[in-house]
Amino acid sequence: MNRAARWWFLSDLHLGVTDDDPRGPGKVLSGFLQHEVLPAPGPQQHVVFVGDTFELPRSAEEESLARLESILARHSGTFRVLEQCAAHGVQLHFVCGNHDVELARPSVAARLSELLSPSEPAQVRVHPWFLHVPHVLVAEHGHQHHALHRIPEVLRAAVNGTDELDLPPLAAWHAHPARSRLSRAGAVARACLASERGERRVREPEYGQLLQSESLRLALDGMTVRELAGLSRFRTVSAIPVAATRMVLAAAGRSVAGHEAAAAGRFARTLEAHGSAVAWYVSGHTHRALESALEACSTRYINTGTWSSDVRGRGPDQSDRQAFPYAVIDVSGDGAASGGLRYWRPGGG
Repeated sequence: MNRAARWWFLSDLHLGVTDDDPRGPGKVLSGFLQHEVLPAPGPQQHVVFVGDTFELPRSAEEESLARLESILARHSGTFRVLEQCAAHGVQLHFVCGNHDVELARPSVAARLSELLSPSEPAQVRVHPWFLHVPHVLVAEHGHQHHALHRIPEVLRAAVNGTDELDLPPLAAWHAHPARSRLSRAGAVARACLASERGERRVREPEYGQLLQSESLRLALDGMTVRELAGLSRFRTVSAIPVAATRMVLAAAGRSVAGHEAAAAGRFARTLEAHGSAVAWYVSGHTHRALESALEACSTRYINTGTWSSDVRGRGPDQSDRQAFPYAVIDVSGDGAASGGLRYWRPGGG
């Protein structure tokens, strides 16, 4: 029997060791949790951060732990409210994004749980790949479908940490801005080769064992998980032109629209084909808040946009910087799910 629950989703806060974002996502989060989540009566509450919650770039384990603690200290008011939520029985979920993939490290995930819920660490859960609620929803950050940010062996990060994982191509370009264009282009080329090797290793028996273990955690059969892992594969021949286009547009202060809904459709139709259809697919990554139907399946798509100042695409949050996108999905006792994309305004509800 299903249990009635309310699920809140938000993404791309990009909380770092400084607090210089004009939108103040950390402060706004405190108000949102205090006014919307904590007072909400009724069913079990879940708050899901759909990736890029923190600025935790790839680094050594000790550096990642120190940086996480520095972020918590810098946004101490925000994290006191998160502690209150956990203490009141709100389940906190953190899906890893490309900016906080270090959360996939077991030591970093454990430290986050200890800091936010010292008396009951299980109230804080980290999902290195995606969150799945059977027949109700899936939530993933979305970078796995973006060739320039994709980490093929994402589960290896959760098992071994990320020291063995090379930077994805676009991350390699931005990792050393002080270097010459030629040296940075060389880093991109090496990252492309590493991604190609990673895609090959995903299909090897050793990684298949990781996928099988993950299928148990996700409550999905092994074949479904293996097919999901093979979606949106990295290919250098198509990734390089995309990288070049993005570099030119970035230099001009512009960005290019992605194809996130198409990737969401592939993901949802794969689940449906294996008898595991869900009502909702939730992602972030693009900084474009959006709700829409998906092609050729019954799943509805939500992108939770961003609470940072880097808002992209059309929507209320582009014209009104006091509009912060989030999603809410209510699940009744019989498993029926309803909800959608919403906007919260600190002064106006």
